[in-house]
Amino acid sequence: MLRKLHLISGLAAALLLTVVALSGAVLSLSPALERASAVDAGPGAISVATLASRVSERMPGVETLVRRPSGMVIAYSQLDGEQRASIIDPATGAAVGDYLPSSAWRWLKNLHRKLFLGDAGRVAVGVTAAFMLLVTFSGLALLARRMGGWRRVLDPIRGSGLQRLHNETARVVLAGLALSALTGLVMSLASFGLIPEGGGQEPEYTAAPASAPPLPIGRMAALDIGLSSLRQLTFPSPDAPGDVIELDTGDGTGAVDPATGQWLGFQSADGWQRMNGLVRMLHTGQGLWWLGLLLGAASLSVPVLGVTGLLLWLGRRRASPKLTAVNAPARDADTVLLVGSESNSTWGFAAALHTALTAVGLRVHVAPMNELADSYRAMKRLLVLTATYGDGDAPESAARFLSKLPQWTAPEGAAFAVLGFGDRQFPNFCGYARKVHDALMARGLRALAEPGMVDRQSEPEFRQWCEGLGGALGLPSDRRLDIRYTPMLPPTVALKLVSRDDYGRDASDLTAVLRFVPEGARQPAFEVSDLLGVVPPDASAPRYYSLASAAADGMVEICVRRHPQGLCSAYLTDLRPGETIRAFIRAHARFRPQAGGDAVILIGAGAGVGPLVGFIRQNTARRPMHLYFGARDAENGFLYRDELQGLVSDQRLRALNTAFSRSGNRTYVQERLLADAPNLRALIAQGAQIMVCGGRRVADGVAQAWERILAGSGLSVAQLKAQGRYVEDAY
Repeated sequence: MLRKLHLISGLAAALLLTVVALSGAVLSLSPALERASAVDAGPGAISVATLASRVSERMPGVETLVRRPSGMVIAYSQLDGEQRASIIDPATGAAVGDYLPSSAWRWLKNLHRKLFLGDAGRVAVGVTAAFMLLVTFSGLALLARRMGGWRRVLDPIRGSGLQRLHNETARVVLAGLALSALTGLVMSLASFGLIPEGGGQEPEYTAAPASAPPLPIGRMAALDIGLSSLRQLTFPSPDAPGDVIELDTGDGTGAVDPATGQWLGFQSADGWQRMNGLVRMLHTGQGLWWLGLLLGAASLSVPVLGVTGLLLWLGRRRASPKLTAVNAPARDADTVLLVGSESNSTWGFAAALHTALTAVGLRVHVAPMNELADSYRAMKRLLVLTATYGDGDAPESAARFLSKLPQWTAPEGAAFAVLGFGDRQFPNFCGYARKVHDALMARGLRALAEPGMVDRQSEPEFRQWCEGLGGALGLPSDRRLDIRYTPMLPPTVALKLVSRDDYGRDASDLTAVLRFVPEGARQPAFEVSDLLGVVPPDASAPRYYSLASAAADGMVEICVRRHPQGLCSAYLTDLRPGETIRAFIRAHARFRPQAGGDAVILIGAGAGVGPLVGFIRQNTARRPMHLYFGARDAENGFLYRDELQGLVSDQRLRALNTAFSRSGNRTYVQERLLADAPNLRALIAQGAQIMVCGGRRVADGVAQAWERILAGSGLSVAQLKAQGRYVEDAY
């Protein structure tokens, strides 16, 4: 609901928000420019009486003095029957130039405040400010939800490049946008009388006797106030006997007797006047030119946030599940189906289950696990289908589920079932699904069955679990769940193999570096370490390979090791230059070097060195990078040997450390790490990040080695992972 509110508000006012924000950003320069052109009063404070005396001596016939919030003093006088506005030097009272308001600024103000449409435009701008306020607060709430709570709202943001651009920009400018929107809304409400502007009462006084001679204005006690409090002073008209001096200050308005220099009457500013004055200052920056520049800079982000938000929405729409059955509202559903997915593949299974459950008469609501509602009033059963990221972590769409679970109100007597998706080569196979199962048990829900586990998106295993679920739900034999699963794959592009480098002694020990170029006009966008999804012939589930290149390199490069029973690896390593495949890109922003200049310790084994080489290639800033590379054979298994040696010479790679298990000194990469323990501990103490890429066994062995290296340092692998300083891409 919150995401929809944020989206609808942003889309509804997108064009007006852009116009109002950009015009406001330009107008924010005005206070700073005016402040720069204002003439300083010089050392020491002067009074209004002194200023008025100096100006009246230098400029006979002056009618009005105005002090703008920037500090600029303007004198209005009559010259040859025409009104003249002059910029005044407060130190001397002399005119230093004409005050000529820019027609361009007036045009921009008209656009910003009322869109050249009079009162109708003012209404539109006020509504736009309300939408902006709604967008900023809903965006802040979404950011806190994405980060896992308000306490983590300043933590590093993960996600794709577009997600990080949108959220990082929003995090920086939200306060400024909220302030601009709130003050703009208050000003709009005040302009239409929906909130009081204040100051409706005029000061009461008795007019001065017309026959009394005027006192020199520099000696008037009522005008002995600081110049900074002046807004406007109107001199008495020489043609109107008994006329008074009118004075408008930050504290109120009043009338001064020209004969005595004393107050005839004074009306203090009320609370509404003071509030509206503060709101105007905060919105326009008049009187706080530096704040105006900050708010203007924040306003420039509105088009960026609008475009990136729209692209993210379109991306979610393209990747969202296509449910064939009606998705029941959460408040009416008797069955809630929550989905945890990293690459959307789990949604295909969820869509099939949703259709089958709906067909037997259940009211089913499907949503990502992160969107767990506070309560489901009609829910009788909760079904969870979740993938496991890495070795037991939550996938992207379930990252906040366990933290939200304690606040969830579980219906009395509700039951649940959990199905996990993973890869059996990981020791913690479907580990996150088991965590979810245990957490729901702890909340007091009744388990319909032990957590199910599906290996590598096996359709038969999924169907078997669904059959057991139907029995647990008590469905009769004539109403069995009719599962019709169709893999949900994104659109693919054609890639032509242009070159390959082969390593290994023979076909059974083959590792190939494959380089493709896109065919046709469509060029996919990707970064190093993103995943290339390939569905081999006669298979339904994709296999993923980490990219060693970025789109800017003009090619798609992957490392593939041929496995004895590997359907996809055999398909890819059998390719010859000129042949094509169809594939798609999955973002994999979790496995990237952190921003900054701290050292990066790269650890790769076999084909896992691919994305690490890509990171080193991109290291044009010569950030300290240390590579530990493990392979079987120095002669036939040293991937990228010549290029890595060139990267060392180019200083993009600070140190290259190799370990070969079947040649030379016959050592493993874990042993090389332990041998360099003192140096590695020093790098970690200085803020270094660790990145590990390779098979699951290698990753586990490397983690054990690091526990020994970190012993006594006060740090552990788990702590470094929590800080984002130890990341794995294990397969």
